[in-house]
Amino acid sequence: MGNTSGSNDMTRRDWALRTTLLGSAAALASGQTSPAADLVIYGATPGGIGAAVAAARLGRSVILCAHEDHIGGIVANGLTNADIGKRQAVGGLFFEFTRRVVAEYERQDRGNAEKPNVKLCRDGYWYEASLAERIFHQMIEEQQGRVRLMLSHELASAEVTGKRLHAIQLAPRHDPSARVRLAATAFVDATYEGDLAAMAGAAFRTGRESRDEYHEPHAGRIYMHFRGEELLPGSTGEADNATQAYCFRFHVTNVPEKRIPIAKPAGYNRNDYPYLLEDIRAGRIRAFRDAIQVYPMPNGRFELNSDHIHPDTGVPKESLDLAEECWAWPTATPAERKRIYQRYLTHNVGLIWLLQHDPEVPEAVRKDALQYGWHRDEWKDNGNVPRQVYVRQGRRILGDYVLTERDADLAPSLNRTRIRPDSIAVIEWAFDPHGHHKYDPAHPNVREGYIFIDHEPFQVPYGVLTPREIDGLLVPVACSCSHVAYNALRMEPVFLALGEACGTAAHLAIQHDLPLRKVPVGELQSLLVERKGVVTFYEDLPFADPAFPAMQYLGARGLNPGYRAEKDAPLTEEAAATRLIRILHYEGRTWKPSAAPEQKPLTARRLSGWLREAGYGPAEPAGSEGEAALLLGDFAIIVYAAFKPRK
Repeated sequence: MGNTSGSNDMTRRDWALRTTLLGSAAALASGQTSPAADLVIYGATPGGIGAAVAAARLGRSVILCAHEDHIGGIVANGLTNADIGKRQAVGGLFFEFTRRVVAEYERQDRGNAEKPNVKLCRDGYWYEASLAERIFHQMIEEQQGRVRLMLSHELASAEVTGKRLHAIQLAPRHDPSARVRLAATAFVDATYEGDLAAMAGAAFRTGRESRDEYHEPHAGRIYMHFRGEELLPGSTGEADNATQAYCFRFHVTNVPEKRIPIAKPAGYNRNDYPYLLEDIRAGRIRAFRDAIQVYPMPNGRFELNSDHIHPDTGVPKESLDLAEECWAWPTATPAERKRIYQRYLTHNVGLIWLLQHDPEVPEAVRKDALQYGWHRDEWKDNGNVPRQVYVRQGRRILGDYVLTERDADLAPSLNRTRIRPDSIAVIEWAFDPHGHHKYDPAHPNVREGYIFIDHEPFQVPYGVLTPREIDGLLVPVACSCSHVAYNALRMEPVFLALGEACGTAAHLAIQHDLPLRKVPVGELQSLLVERKGVVTFYEDLPFADPAFPAMQYLGARGLNPGYRAEKDAPLTEEAAATRLIRILHYEGRTWKPSAAPEQKPLTARRLSGWLREAGYGPAEPAGSEGEAALLLGDFAIIVYAAFKPRK
């Protein structure tokens, strides 16, 4: 089963780093001081880590705070097969993260021609939770002290003057009566729940909008078969305050020397699983995988996830998703969330224990389930189970732009979704909310609210990060979306990309002495794409391509219709002029060439003349260089050099 030597344990150096960082946090908190930082981030999720690393690499001082005693959010707590289908849709820090994953498994598999862990990591997009957390720590350590951690600190209050957030107060969990005040030029709320935004007074939504509010076909109360297209009876489209089901993303193993038996949880209640037992009695559950999704991971691990009802079989009616009992979570107190966490843990562990031990479960199914146990090297300080439940959705702020299902509509003239010149990320995952209500036999083969609707990639505008009425704050995770749109956006690679945009935007706001909502988006995009960030989707443009920054930047201004870059395509003057006119339109400029473009190859000299006519003034290319025929990638590089914001 590959390398199971414990290579993913925290090394002494890693623990020394963590101790040093926590010690720095303790020093910050002593004496109730007000440490100054350029940027304060609350929430050590991938979104928060992305913001911290991006800002620090640009020279900014950062304090990264969290309620938890660890970093990495759900990625360090079990969600370790990255939900990204079209991998060119997310680059930047997330792509860098995947390269570090590959490098680690290459190291572990050195000397093994089969390279089992390299294969199982699927080019770095699947990984162990402990490895993910270690990589995040490494990325922070590399910032040479510009990022300071304050873990195990509750958010106590937010100081807002004139609708601008300028400081927060935190309470150490070991001493809630103590307080530490953190002042900063900019803040990021990277929590799953939007706690800081809410405390600062930002308007937010929970639950679901109605079908009519944003004219979204799949909003509100809804019944559909998984991957189906038809709205089923009972789909009223009404708004409600229901939140989709949470679950745990456990890691288990079947390697005997690493396996810890799964004990019956205190509070186990067999009556929690009536429809699972019904499926078992009917003979519809014939293996562990009929009730729970099982993903093979490196080093003998398997990641577990709740399964949807398969329309062809009607099972499983119940899995790890526990609907309805998380509805209070988004706005709950820390104490209430702790209770809900424990309820979910009892339910989810109990379901696995039932499949392993209940006498009504066929012996073959029990034997199949009993091969799995907790992995002794994962979450060793928490009984080998995740420290966080998978919060699929919390609050959603109301920002300067509200992303909706309609943002995925195709623009027929472009053969793609709408062009967004203010784009800072791309969404490609399906609209994928899990069930909102428990299984109802009156609606067979579905769970209310559970849909999976494919769409083409679409862009995320900067305005989803900026609360409408609160300045000084960016929100990359509990960002401004309708319920339906959020369930395409809510994937950790996208959160990391949005966090990277937040950290970069905070740097620019400080540099230009501007409110965060007034950051020059073109300059933000330029910084992102030059670090391999994605602001428009091209399926055929590798991150390492020299034309990548130019084609990304101009792609957000209509460089190409469709989703192919085709950077090696030859260009005629006529085709190039059409592209330049469209790009300038999205830049808010109008231009018409002084001489009619011809159906002959575009040259650098001709393009430079056009750019000067449009007011961009590039230098005249010298000698024969100016007469060389340009490919589309060359065109993009020349135009981007003229357009690129000057620092």
